[in-house]
This record gives sequence, C-alpha cells and structure tokens, in this order.
Amino acid sequence: MLRVRFSDDEYDRLKSLADNAGVSMSELVRDHLGRVKVRNRDDEKQRIAMLNRINANLNMIARWVNTHKSSADTIEVVSHLMVIERHIDELAK
Repeated sequence: MLRVRFSDDEYDRLKSLADNAGVSMSELVRDHLGRVKVRNRDDEKQRIAMLNRINANLNMIARWVNTHKSSADTIEVVSHLMVIERHIDELAK
C-alpha cells in the first residue's frame, strides 16, 4: 500500500479522470505507471548548469562581436560557435 498526498485540485482531477474512464483511482494510477517517464534530477541539474554556461559563452561572443564589429574575426567567432554547438549536441544525447 502506498499513501500519497494530493491537493484538493489534484484529487478532484484524478477522481474525474478515473470516473470518466470507468475505473477506480488506484486502477488509473497503476495503469499509467508504465507510461510515465521519470527524469533524473541530478542529470537535469547538470544539463541546466551546462546550458547556463553555454548561454554565458554566447552572450560573451555576442558582446565581443558588437564591441569589435570592424575587427571581428569571423573565423574565431565561428570556431567558438562550433564549440558551443558540440556542447549542445552532447546535452541532446
């Protein structure tokens, strides 16, 4: 047996879903266990930290390009963007 606390709104929603499906609330929850994807929170935190670093890098590149428009080295900017793209690809895996 598992006891779960729901807010009134959550309970009403679950009850309504179960009633509409013609099953008990317990049956509804058991039926959906295999359909729920649980994310690892540590992985999520690492992904968010990496995205924040990437965002900071993009902001630095944009600031540099805007400050040095006439002398912006296209090759250098593109190489930085390629590194960022690789990091984003790693996060997507």
